[in-house]
Amino acid sequence: MIFKRIAIIGVGLIGGSLGLAVKKRNLARVVVGIGRRPSSVRKALRRGAIDIGTKDLAKGVAGADLVIIATPVCSIPKIARAIAGSLKEGAVLTDAGSTKGEVVRSVEGCISPKTFFVGSHPLAGSEKRGVLFADEDLFRGSVVIMTKTKKTKGSAVKTLDRFWRSLGVARVVIKSPEEHDRIVAEISHLPHLVATALINSADKKSIEFAAAGFKDTTRIAASDPEVWRDICITNKKEILRTLDRYERHLLRLKAIIKKGRAEELYKEFAKSKSIREKLR
Repeated sequence: MIFKRIAIIGVGLIGGSLGLAVKKRNLARVVVGIGRRPSSVRKALRRGAIDIGTKDLAKGVAGADLVIIATPVCSIPKIARAIAGSLKEGAVLTDAGSTKGEVVRSVEGCISPKTFFVGSHPLAGSEKRGVLFADEDLFRGSVVIMTKTKKTKGSAVKTLDRFWRSLGVARVVIKSPEEHDRIVAEISHLPHLVATALINSADKKSIEFAAAGFKDTTRIAASDPEVWRDICITNKKEILRTLDRYERHLLRLKAIIKKGRAEELYKEFAKSKSIREKLR
């Protein structure tokens, strides 16, 4: 599958990795990168992640068969509204955002019926930021969740399914936006909040002694604050539900430790060990 023209809005880590992956696999004749800052566009060009760079949204998406918005989630609806009138008839629009409910509702409400939107979330990334850390194989072996609603065009889903698989994605799963947000709140958003709280609650005098365990557990706390601010704002309901559940487990552990129940502690650690070992 080869596109004549792919436009990527946002040329940071994810957008840059998409561009490199597309170019490595010859999936487009031309890759256009659209960035907010000229410096970001220049870096993406020098890195070889895009063929053409611009700050102009309308100019950048014009004539593109596939348009991917790879920016923080709060900006996705605004960008979709800005480019809606510039998308060519039959173009497929997707995103790479980490939340879907608000994004999908907003984008579906503003684009033309002659263009097709399908939400996408590649479960791949890094705590690093910027196109200099982009990786042409970032998506290899990963999972992509695509969202489907009553307004989603089946042909667009098939097109994007083939596209993601062409990048080396191991599995593409279709979920509703609500199902997506519930899942990622538990396996992505909560871990980041836990890492943030752990870092912020540790005494600075203790952190200088941090070894591999602490560093591994808190690695994701080094991620882009703008990205995570937007995630929490747009997935508030599911994140709060997940935090409530987590708090109950913490309180249970606290009570067991307080009462010195060694056997119950052992069972809790054995349970978590068993579940963790089953992760691939």
